[in-house]
Amino acid sequence: MTRKLLILATTLGGACLLGLAFYLIGFGKVIFQFQEVGLFGACLFVASVLAILVIDAVSWQIILKSYELRLPFGDVLGAKIIGFVVSYLTPSMYFGGEPVRTYLLSKKHNIPLAKVGASVVVNRFLELGAGLFFVYLGTILTLVEYDLPLRISVLMVVVNVMVGVGMAALLFSFIFQSRLFTNVVNLLSRWKRINRSMEKIRPYISTLEGEVFLFFRQHRKRALLAFALNVVAGSLIFLKPAVFFYFLDIFFRLPQLSLLFALTHLIFALQVTPGAMGVFEVGGIGIYGLVGVGPQKALAFSLMVRIADVITVAIAILLAVHLGLRKLWREKEK
Repeated sequence: MTRKLLILATTLGGACLLGLAFYLIGFGKVIFQFQEVGLFGACLFVASVLAILVIDAVSWQIILKSYELRLPFGDVLGAKIIGFVVSYLTPSMYFGGEPVRTYLLSKKHNIPLAKVGASVVVNRFLELGAGLFFVYLGTILTLVEYDLPLRISVLMVVVNVMVGVGMAALLFSFIFQSRLFTNVVNLLSRWKRINRSMEKIRPYISTLEGEVFLFFRQHRKRALLAFALNVVAGSLIFLKPAVFFYFLDIFFRLPQLSLLFALTHLIFALQVTPGAMGVFEVGGIGIYGLVGVGPQKALAFSLMVRIADVITVAIAILLAVHLGLRKLWREKEK
């Protein structure tokens, strides 16, 4: 109940912030800039967003094949998009949809949860690794090229270091088989309130880690191929502003794209509203202002992003029906 109230409160707060931004800047001015992009520009932008999801799904399917799981690509893509939408709508650091896509494929194709879960962990790890490459590139170029306020610079460095340390710990665990997750579960099981829950999931976590270790030990070439695809997807994310603003005759240099990428992902990493609603729009005005883009153009870009998000959510709903999510959920409740 508390979680539902929190989501409701953050959604309302984000919606108010979003409405205020459009009201102060002028909705008509934003729409004018959006129309300047044209139908072709808008379609190209949406196509690039969907291409990112398709490439990520191909990467995941490569990992699934390593576990001898040859599933229809439509199901893999569907689970991927649904998981992405859940993560996107959850006020957290890009996480939340992983259990959903694990459960979807496991139940639909009668596959052990640990096996699918291991593929999701590997896929997510490689995604974050590829994303971290662009985040670090953006952060370094931003700090070198721009004289940002000290607080923002420190926050960027602190967040990047924290994420980097976390990724390094995971990589160490996967390579040297140190069973990081199992040790965390063992530590949490000492807490009486959640002792029973931890005892229930301990065997699953142990099996999942074993499957992850197996992948990195026996399928390194496939890991590199999957990672390469994630880097391609990451480059498309990096170039999204360039695609949109090209149609407004605004051309960004590499340091400018790096600044936009680093600061925008800082907003999403610390999002407190579903999809960073309102926070993304208001923050975007300030971020794009640093590279000389006016507020009406910045909001037009935000509007384009939201339209692509709505299309992705609509596709996720259709795919959920295709994968029988409602039926599977009822079976779970029973």
